[in-house]
Amino acid sequence: MRYTQMLIPTRKETPVDAELPSHQLMLRAGYINQLTAGIYTLLPLAWRSVQKIAQIIRDEMNRSGAQELLLPMVQPAEIWKQSGRWDHYGKELLRFTDRKNQEYCLTPTHEEGITDVARQFIRSYKQMPINMYQIQVKFRDELRPRAGLMRGREFMMKDAYSFDVSYEAAEKSYQSMYDAYCRIFKRCGLAFRAVEADSGAIGGSHSHEFQVLAQTGEDRLLSCPKCGYAANEEKAEVKRTIVKSTFTPSANTPAMEKIYTGNAHSIDEVAEFLHDTPDHTLKTLVYLADGKPVIILMRGNDNLNEIKLQHVLDCETLVMASDAAIEEIMGSKPGSVGPCHISIPTYADFNVVDMHDVCCGANEADHHFIHVEPGRDFNVTKIDDLVLAKEGDACPHCGAPLEAFRGIEVGHVFLLGTKYSQPMGANYLDEAGNSHPCVMGCYGIG
Repeated sequence: MRYTQMLIPTRKETPVDAELPSHQLMLRAGYINQLTAGIYTLLPLAWRSVQKIAQIIRDEMNRSGAQELLLPMVQPAEIWKQSGRWDHYGKELLRFTDRKNQEYCLTPTHEEGITDVARQFIRSYKQMPINMYQIQVKFRDELRPRAGLMRGREFMMKDAYSFDVSYEAAEKSYQSMYDAYCRIFKRCGLAFRAVEADSGAIGGSHSHEFQVLAQTGEDRLLSCPKCGYAANEEKAEVKRTIVKSTFTPSANTPAMEKIYTGNAHSIDEVAEFLHDTPDHTLKTLVYLADGKPVIILMRGNDNLNEIKLQHVLDCETLVMASDAAIEEIMGSKPGSVGPCHISIPTYADFNVVDMHDVCCGANEADHHFIHVEPGRDFNVTKIDDLVLAKEGDACPHCGAPLEAFRGIEVGHVFLLGTKYSQPMGANYLDEAGNSHPCVMGCYGIG
């Protein structure tokens, strides 16, 4: 078709709400048009591009032995309740009722739908391994859609799901999809990295993200230039010089003393007031885990990794306590709270083990304790890895300094295990006639 015959509505001006250059260019070049927040029309040029990308994906998925199907975008609440995600997925799952008051949702992912297919039609070990995929529109009710197509509410995705008889077999399917993704992104001409990632709301034992390297990327990634270790910020680990589950108090630390610190409330302000450094100050955070208060202790110059904490606590919900809640729980406003003389479950990062003669809040407005000795003046429920890794930290495998870069997530692979097959009854019979849940993996692009 000739250019003059095509619908290519170019614009001279850049829309004020388009911040990223890619978003601006796609609007100005007539590729996309915004219908409402986070929802876009793909105009002819964009749709031609999508079709070419989809063909590359189909080529490599078919090459790996996967079979294409199409699952319903609208799914009944019943199967989501069976998996346990109906109540836990959050407000991003758009729920609605039909004229008969039956509950449904617009699906952001299709684990429940494909597991329903498997439990109806996969009966024997002879039918596995099997991998099924689709390329379809999804919907996620983002609170603040942004960055054009990269963080919209309606989006197109390739999602695949594998079913195997064992974890060993599932690992092979996982590796097959990992390799297929590498081929797809290489054929698309992308500079990408595969990094270890947290499984999040999807669940499963382990996962990898495929990140396109970009300075405008939302995700912060860490990698080791020496051994090749790479992970996103949520998953990245740090090599520790001390990994102990108990404190060893120093006998040289003077008795704990309460002092007036005036308007010094932040870690930096308190350290400056005491003519000390932030790494010699104990940071105390208050969180609500499934609605119950917990205290988190960190070295003053460290930041908390909430994903790690949620795994340690094994909780469904984790939120930082509000200022009002902190005052009610601790008896003091934020900026003066600490772990001494309290009976609330307390968790400390490994770096706290190596701290002696430190300063912390006294749970009294404008006051702090000095000469605080962990294990003598307070104890904790558990010591674990809670720190958010940063550039320059030691690689957990070889100890070399980690490097930081930014990326845009374009793909994610998960080894799900039996997270969905077991509660939903997707079972198969082995050679002896015994029933077992299928071992699943899921793999997304988009």
